[in-house]
Amino acid sequence: MSKLTVEVITGEPYGFNEDPGLNERKPALTQYLPKERKLKLFLGPKSKLSLSKIRQRVSDVDWKHVSETEVEIDTDSLDAAQAEALYEMIALKSFVFDKYKTSAAERHVQVKRLAFKKKKPEGFNSRLRDEIITGVKFCRDIVSSNADTINPGQMQRFAEEIAKNSKNVKCKTINVTQAQKKGMGALLAVGAESLKNSPVDFHPRLVQLDFTGAKAAKSKEVKHIVLVGKGITFDTGGLCLKPTQYMLDMKSDMAGSATVLSVMKVLAKIAGKVGSNIKVTGIMALTENGFGASSYKPGDVLKAMNGKTIQVVDTDAEGRLALADALSYASSLKPDIIIDLATLTGSIVATLGEVAAGAMGDEDLFTEVNKAFEREGEKIWRMPLYDYYKDSLKSEIADIKHCNTRPDALCAGIFLKEFVDENIDWLHLDIAGLGFIENDGLWAYKGATGFAVKGLVKYILSQ
Repeated sequence: MSKLTVEVITGEPYGFNEDPGLNERKPALTQYLPKERKLKLFLGPKSKLSLSKIRQRVSDVDWKHVSETEVEIDTDSLDAAQAEALYEMIALKSFVFDKYKTSAAERHVQVKRLAFKKKKPEGFNSRLRDEIITGVKFCRDIVSSNADTINPGQMQRFAEEIAKNSKNVKCKTINVTQAQKKGMGALLAVGAESLKNSPVDFHPRLVQLDFTGAKAAKSKEVKHIVLVGKGITFDTGGLCLKPTQYMLDMKSDMAGSATVLSVMKVLAKIAGKVGSNIKVTGIMALTENGFGASSYKPGDVLKAMNGKTIQVVDTDAEGRLALADALSYASSLKPDIIIDLATLTGSIVATLGEVAAGAMGDEDLFTEVNKAFEREGEKIWRMPLYDYYKDSLKSEIADIKHCNTRPDALCAGIFLKEFVDENIDWLHLDIAGLGFIENDGLWAYKGATGFAVKGLVKYILSQ
């Protein structure tokens, strides 16, 4: 193994001044010395040192050309939170998805191990952080992988493997027959073409993982959190077919479910850190949105599990239909909290870009979740759900239309609200701009990011 030493430099060394007007001999803020296998990070004065600044400094490094597998961090000037930000940013920004490249020369050398040259900062738990980092990387890998391999059946097997290896986790699957009995007409409609013309691995299903804290199984005062993920393992747009350029990355339309799966994978590994009275359920609404004679059609009226009838407007707005049944099912579990995640709308990307996810729902829950996300360097922004948006979804032939032309992200949010019990605190996260990015970002290069894994784990650990 080759080793890279990351030398962290704080203060104001000779020739270093953050004011460009006063600084003619300012060194580069990051200096990579390949022959010495050393990377110098100039962080500036400790009095001005923030977690966001540390993350940005590490992100600015050209990690695609750093070829060491092991990193040794040389610093004694950072506290636990600062060291954590540095540590995880190196691990996550140095991740490059290139497993399909056949030439070893073209494949990036991944950082596999990080350590501190001197004593670890007091309070920094590298084992916990390593499990979270592993969860994020797992999420990135499956979101980036081919849709023919990461299909509903494979997502189910991932879940079963997590349960098999953890005494705290159990797994169950609601297959097509069971979904029919439960009245999941919306999820089944989206997957109708795959159900008719594809192998069983591509058939729609709902997969559930239950994590139970040490005392939650026997305690009457259990806090039950349900995470629901959209899992469209490939989205053609259905009969409202997507243009080619918009279909290219639609293997990533299951990023919401991948996030839920990854969070549950992390919880299984860090069970002792989770509150003993906490129960977390992860639900993945899994299907393909295929194109063919058996596809559901614009104008169809579907019935969701909670009994509401839905007029289909656009078959490329399939995610909210799959979530309608998943949220109805989640509500039937009578949890305290439901948080759903979905790469749902292009309009949220037009609004917030690749900087923040759109959040809709309970204000107090948003405040609590946002605090955890901010601590992890992930951004969510609360959007309104005015009654007007529900009025715009009125249908002459069904209880509700499932979409409107605009504002689509907010209409989607108000639509989903119809399938959540009003007594349950609920938050919807539209991660369309962040689950899979088109440009290099703070945490990741172009492609899957694993967004929200860190934030949700932090939120659960804070309960």
